[in-house]
Amino acid sequence: MDLNLALKEFGLTEKEIAVYLALLQLGEVTLQEVAKRVEFPRSTVYNTLSYLTGKGLVARIVKRGVSYFSASDPEKLVDKIDEKKRLIEAILPELSSLRKAMKEGSSIEIYEGFKGVYTIVSDIFKVKQEIFYFGGYVKSLDVLKHLPEHARTMRLERGIKAKIVIDPADEDIFHTAKYKKLTEIRFLDSLKDFPAMIFIYGNKVAMFTVRGDLVGIIISNKEFSEAMKMVFELYWKSARTVRL
Repeated sequence: MDLNLALKEFGLTEKEIAVYLALLQLGEVTLQEVAKRVEFPRSTVYNTLSYLTGKGLVARIVKRGVSYFSASDPEKLVDKIDEKKRLIEAILPELSSLRKAMKEGSSIEIYEGFKGVYTIVSDIFKVKQEIFYFGGYVKSLDVLKHLPEHARTMRLERGIKAKIVIDPADEDIFHTAKYKKLTEIRFLDSLKDFPAMIFIYGNKVAMFTVRGDLVGIIISNKEFSEAMKMVFELYWKSARTVRL
């Protein structure tokens, strides 16, 4: 396993890793000896040693007025992890209550990139409840590749009903019995250039762009959800019914 990667995940900086690994090999040495090994300025090495000492990973010993440094036993790394774990476990109930309080109120979550949009889609279909959505569907197929199909499969497998208003499109699955049983769909030509997809589900509204940089948000707010449902109804009334 890559030592540097593992220590970085532990929480050490690149300079701290270099100094710590050097000390493990050198044993008990002076500041100057460490600086020679890592080829950092003495001031940088001094500060780094101070940080490592504060973290309990380096010991400082003074002999005849001269400071020597040595790396603590690597087992100390495990002790530090256990210590952090105990601290988090102690406050976990309080953290959970804060999260619960946040869920009961309003919140806005912002996501970026393909993985961010995937997270949004997963949240939309997390709970079995009817979904209302509209937007530039054909464009989303170009930008998101297989994700719209994955999202639709997820919805049908979970038996989630949907009312949809999108720009005209035709896919084989639109004509299947399972799709028609769970879906009401209408087409609106003006949505062809609509730069986003918008979903209303429960007290949440999720939306993400389908043009330019991929950016999305999830808004948890009852009033905002109700307002967007009204917007959806306006699109629904303007769209034409599709016979599949």
